[in-house]
Amino acid sequence: MKKILIAIDIFNTSKKINMKIFDQHKIEVNYNTTNKELIYHENSNLYKDVDYIIAGLEEYDSNFFIRFPNVKAISRIGVGTDNIDLYAAKENGVKIFKTSDKPSVAVAELCISNIISLLRNTHTMSNNLKKGNWNQLVGREIRNMNVGIVGLGSIGKQIAKRLAAFEVNISGYGRSWDEKFAGKYNVEKKSLEDIFKNSDIISIHLPLDDETKGLINEDLIFSMKKDSILINTSRFAVIDNNALAKSIKSKNIYGAAIDVFNEDRNIHPYDQIENVILTPHIGSHTLETRKEMEIAAVNNVINYHNLLSKDYTGEIDKLLIEIDRNTVK
Repeated sequence: MKKILIAIDIFNTSKKINMKIFDQHKIEVNYNTTNKELIYHENSNLYKDVDYIIAGLEEYDSNFFIRFPNVKAISRIGVGTDNIDLYAAKENGVKIFKTSDKPSVAVAELCISNIISLLRNTHTMSNNLKKGNWNQLVGREIRNMNVGIVGLGSIGKQIAKRLAAFEVNISGYGRSWDEKFAGKYNVEKKSLEDIFKNSDIISIHLPLDDETKGLINEDLIFSMKKDSILINTSRFAVIDNNALAKSIKSKNIYGAAIDVFNEDRNIHPYDQIENVILTPHIGSHTLETRKEMEIAAVNNVINYHNLLSKDYTGEIDKLLIEIDRNTVK
């Protein structure tokens, strides 16, 4: 019997349903019951003899694939794969799956809610009222503002679609460009430098790789307009966070909303700064999106398991296309 480890520390989709699905396919299920992110060399017993893994943001480096050669596939709940050594996975014949664009709507809604909260100071006034301080702060309207979206992939597109209703001026930057989409939602293609220099609001949606690590550097941050705001729901390391914190402290820009942190979940350098909204990586954490992502991650494993099964008699070519669509090569 094959074994699967639900390694992610939060897995809310009905376990009874998933147990039934795995039981039907003769797959034994083990769960991460530590209530925290797994560290494989501290929890090696959980990975012993495991064939498949449903993963969160826990690390899978090259040593992992050497230590656990039994693993055949890792199905990631989410779209980011910077926690996985993709080269080592490929070298060891391990397939990596992700859940496509499932979290895009949830992340887009979080970004927009944080933009409005920063502009209207609702987070600050709420905290003031809880301390007994009645202080009516004057806010700003999003209407007619210049919004720059850095990374016009699935999430960036969902933000642009929603921002169009607010009567803003949208500009975008991306390594790939969808001309048809940009035309439909009036997104003007701009350079990274132009977006940072002229935007009132900047929202970052970049994957983390060698090209994007540290891409949002000190020069870009300090070129931002006074009273502008920055939203980061992508990855912590794409930004020079010390420079961003310094810029907010010096009132060079108005504020920021940060939903991503480093591996140890340390909120520094934002822990002592006002006018920064911090959330514990909850961009995709809506009931609807989490359920869709978890189901998709389970289905990716089941599909791959069926493909490997000797007695599988389905439409293999169709299944391969579906797997390739969700696989990082």
